[in-house]
Amino acid sequence: MSTKTILYTMSVILDKLSNLQHNLSLLSKKIDSTNLENTLLKNQQTKLVSEKSDLIKKNESAKSQLKSLIERIDNMKDHGKE
Repeated sequence: MSTKTILYTMSVILDKLSNLQHNLSLLSKKIDSTNLENTLLKNQQTKLVSEKSDLIKKNESAKSQLKSLIERIDNMKDHGKE
């Protein structure tokens, strides 16, 4: 192999290494971005699960109050008939 061929081959290898380094850098940034997004989504999910639990409790309380109110109204109607 001639010196010229070796230098050309080395140049190609260095270019490929440079491209690989660039791609690895982009990949690393993408991983960081994805990890951050994942963390934010997990936090959002935790918040939504908590909000859902609170809403379920409020809904049950409202149902109970409504049931009690209906029973009182029914009792008032029954006493009015007597």
